[in-house]
Amino acid sequence: MRIVNVLAVLVVSVAGLTGCAASEQAEHSIDRLAEARTALAGSVNRGGVLVFGTDPTFEPMTFKRGSAYAGLDIDIAQAIAAKLGARVEWRTVPFGDLLKQVSSKQIDASISSMFDRAERQKKVDFVDYLNAGTSIVVPKGTGDIGGMPGLCGRRVAAQPDTVFVDMAKAQKAACGRKNLTVVLTDRPSASVRDGKADAALNDFPIAALDVEKMTSLELSGPQIEAIPYGIGVAKDRKPLTAAIQAALYSAISDGTYDALLTKWKVKEGALRTGAINGGA
Repeated sequence: MRIVNVLAVLVVSVAGLTGCAASEQAEHSIDRLAEARTALAGSVNRGGVLVFGTDPTFEPMTFKRGSAYAGLDIDIAQAIAAKLGARVEWRTVPFGDLLKQVSSKQIDASISSMFDRAERQKKVDFVDYLNAGTSIVVPKGTGDIGGMPGLCGRRVAAQPDTVFVDMAKAQKAACGRKNLTVVLTDRPSASVRDGKADAALNDFPIAALDVEKMTSLELSGPQIEAIPYGIGVAKDRKPLTAAIQAALYSAISDGTYDALLTKWKVKEGALRTGAINGGA
């Protein structure tokens, strides 16, 4: 418990250093990382390896290039591990199984463009690392349909086990006689392109890339309900959660984080605190 308490105090201390000298910031950052590495060593029994689970079907966040994992989620996890003097072992896990495997400790953490929502916080703790909203994808020329109410009367594609299914079903209940048909698919935007759905719901970074690649599609209106993505860690592994948070904060402080967001063209989603369970 001492390590967790020290890390918690250090998180607050470092967050308040904006008016201090750069050398003092560096000193505190080094201290926090030292504590984080100690916490990691006591909470992970895999010889300096952090096992991350991801569902690599969310380009540009997490996807496969041949046999290699790629994307912003992948780069952020690698940066966190490097700060902690560890390396990452990747495992492909279906999105709907990620939190189960985190809770049962089959994997150490999940990172897969997963929104930090209150219902999910009952299962795991989240270290928040990016803000993202929901986007609606429609055939080009459709224009702004007016947000979620504009989905009434349409076939709406969403990936199973995601929050978008819940959003579509909630809107369906509000549509009344106009109805709304939920189309479950692993490729929501492609379903719109192929005429199997009239609209699709997805995270903004993924939807934006989809319409760039599929030129017959466009985004409809502004983002909806921007909330943070979170790295999931078992609730009884507080030292590991604190270590990941400390490493993420260090990456934010030294510019590594901003460079990765620039690389993957999602700078508008930047977070600065790496809060734990900061979603709603």
